[in-house]
Amino acid sequence: MDNAFILSFLRDLATHNNREWFQQNKTRYDISRQHVIDQTNWLIHNIAPFDPTIQYLDAKDCLFRIYRDIRFSHDKSPYKRHFGTYIAAQGGRKSFLSGYYLHIEPNNSALCGGIYCPDKKMLKRVRTAIDIDFEDFQKIINEKEFKHYFGNVFALNKLKKNPQGFDANSPAAEYLKFKEFFVKHSFTDSKVCAPDFLERLLPMCRAMKPFNDFLNSALLY
Repeated sequence: MDNAFILSFLRDLATHNNREWFQQNKTRYDISRQHVIDQTNWLIHNIAPFDPTIQYLDAKDCLFRIYRDIRFSHDKSPYKRHFGTYIAAQGGRKSFLSGYYLHIEPNNSALCGGIYCPDKKMLKRVRTAIDIDFEDFQKIINEKEFKHYFGNVFALNKLKKNPQGFDANSPAAEYLKFKEFFVKHSFTDSKVCAPDFLERLLPMCRAMKPFNDFLNSALLY
């Protein structure tokens, strides 16, 4: 599982992001893609003992395509500059549930969890769960291992005011303004290339699981 090979390919792809170069380097892409599939298989096998909801996933169903949808984008680069794999129950990359997302990109690799860009119905369910069970939510995000690996739950997009239908004086008021809920642990390239990289992900995934469980309980309610 040579992540140095993957990062080298992605660096070159970022410099030569065009179809001609990609076709000339298709073998490098195929090898890199298979490395990511192999790593995803390893993670599924080793996460499943503490999260059986993902045990029957096919790694290929977790891996996102490298081809960009450029129809409505000003950036017409045809390829993504990263590999992403989403290990989540009910469909892998197509799942609406909270899971384990591994992002491999030069100088920007990370392990993430939570929900990103939920629709209005999903967002209301999660906000309601946090509002009603805020004490439980706090216990999860303040747990020692969770804080060590992820710091805090965050959102790229927030409301300026409390969402309609929720008490502005709720103890959970600040979290209720979030438009998404996720956590992130970033890695340097040297850590991604370390021989024990995958093993180091396991305690992070274990620490993330109660957070995923809380969100998924709300989404599946």
